[in-house]
Amino acid sequence: MITGGSVQAADKKVAKVALGGAHSAAIATDGSLWMWGSNESGALGNGKKGNDLCEGTPIKVLDNVVSVSLSTGSTYDAHSGAVTRDGSLYMWGCNSSGQLGDGTTTDQLKPKKVLTGVSQVVLGHRKTAAIKTDGSLWVCGSNENNGLGANGNQKKFVKILDDVVQVDFGSSHGAALKRDGSIWMWGNDTNGQLCGINGSPKKLEGMTDVKQISLGHNHSGALKTDGSLWMWGDNGDGQLGDNRSERNVRTPKKIMTGVRQFSLGQWASGIVKTDGSLWMCGYNYYIRFSEYAPKKLADGAALVELGDTHNAMIKTDGSLWTWGGGWRGQLGDGVVNLAYGHNVKNPAKISIGGTPKTDSSSSGKGTTTVGAGLKKAVPKKNSTFTISNITYKVTRSDAKKGTVTLLKGNKKKTSVAIPATVKKNGYAFKVTQISGKAFYKHTKLKKVTLGKNINSIGANAFRGCTSLTAVSLNGALVTIGDYAFSGCKKLTKLVIPAKVKTIGKEAFSKDSRLKTIQIKSTVLKKVGKKALSGIHKKATIKVPSKKLKVYQKLLKKKGQASSVKIKK
Repeated sequence: MITGGSVQAADKKVAKVALGGAHSAAIATDGSLWMWGSNESGALGNGKKGNDLCEGTPIKVLDNVVSVSLSTGSTYDAHSGAVTRDGSLYMWGCNSSGQLGDGTTTDQLKPKKVLTGVSQVVLGHRKTAAIKTDGSLWVCGSNENNGLGANGNQKKFVKILDDVVQVDFGSSHGAALKRDGSIWMWGNDTNGQLCGINGSPKKLEGMTDVKQISLGHNHSGALKTDGSLWMWGDNGDGQLGDNRSERNVRTPKKIMTGVRQFSLGQWASGIVKTDGSLWMCGYNYYIRFSEYAPKKLADGAALVELGDTHNAMIKTDGSLWTWGGGWRGQLGDGVVNLAYGHNVKNPAKISIGGTPKTDSSSSGKGTTTVGAGLKKAVPKKNSTFTISNITYKVTRSDAKKGTVTLLKGNKKKTSVAIPATVKKNGYAFKVTQISGKAFYKHTKLKKVTLGKNINSIGANAFRGCTSLTAVSLNGALVTIGDYAFSGCKKLTKLVIPAKVKTIGKEAFSKDSRLKTIQIKSTVLKKVGKKALSGIHKKATIKVPSKKLKVYQKLLKKKGQASSVKIKK
């Protein structure tokens, strides 16, 4: 058994994959278990934990593994579990609700053997289920909303059912598939995900000949032996794939035929058909995926798995592909970007334990280098990308000295701190400019802080930001463009930094409450026409003492009232 080693070997084919809230795992065909993503709670099993201790590429954790599962939900209470060939169940990570099943609430940073005679493990949020080789189902952890199916919280495994071949958890409900093809469910039925069942495990009447089950956040699904896929429960985001016929579907509904395998995520569903085509429906916030009916994404799929934020596909050749939200490294593509996010819209191939190699077939949109710590290709000049709903444009494409301009802000934000740098494909880019109209008429915006690398604010950048009350400009700023802050009628004070050389025409026009302006710059050379038109009639402009006479002349007749004072 190996725990937490950074082992690299020949590139491995993948047999199984598991996704949690923000961490991931894969079992290679040789039985080795590899993990990556968030390690805030020690869920990667490498003996460490911490909010910033994420792994962007797979690390080897165990050998001889036949089953693995990861918890959904928050990163601070995440846990993991794996079953080895000899039937041993190993658990690690957060144990706040007794979800590790060792009789304690002590966290474990490395895999700990807690049970024997196990064939399969499945995890939910702060809960664990183990199917033993005799078909008995055992559970432990939190029983919030009766989601565990037991009588209260359990620090040790307790038996709840027999003759079980599969089990799964949603956010507040659970389900088990028995050998006879029947489904047994328990928990909370708020959205119809239990078809009227509440509390302890009960048989779901009318569903027979089932060969696979899967549960999402608040929706449920079953695949029958004839290849028909049935789903029910929450349909608010189109996750049932029926064009959102109802908000909540309270009886199983036939969605599709010719299905081989499926997986339900937080608000989405993934489906693999018998021809190997991969389909998805529902919603993923991180990549702005929103479809009310299944949409084809790829071919050659053998298996799909959905987590809370991200998705994975194993292809028929044993290769692993991931997409979705990946800021904590959960995509396994070598990128960890805790500050600014990392999202991948299209499935991209990643490497498990192999020598990094280039693969350009992931989406037809450029070269992707993956595995063993390498990142994707450097974004090209003039290409754009979005982080936290803010769009950036590459102005210099360079692995070490790249720069971007902030092209478009988020109109819903009330406060914006423009970063000094952002990352794309693992490369850091300095944010050096704010483009023209980047925040034009963002009427909800109240506060702006510029990152330390901003040297230019474009024309009309903050024009019409009628709620803007506070602006913090940085020391690198050189140019303030035409109409840059025009119409910011709630702005009361402003400090012009030491390196500013140019203030454009009407830069602060119609800022009727702007009463205090401090100019720290001693290199100001140009102030445009009507730059100060309409500022407060009793405004005071403070300038460096050695520049008093020069700036009194430079600022004369720039649209301000004669009562405005310019002093040192």
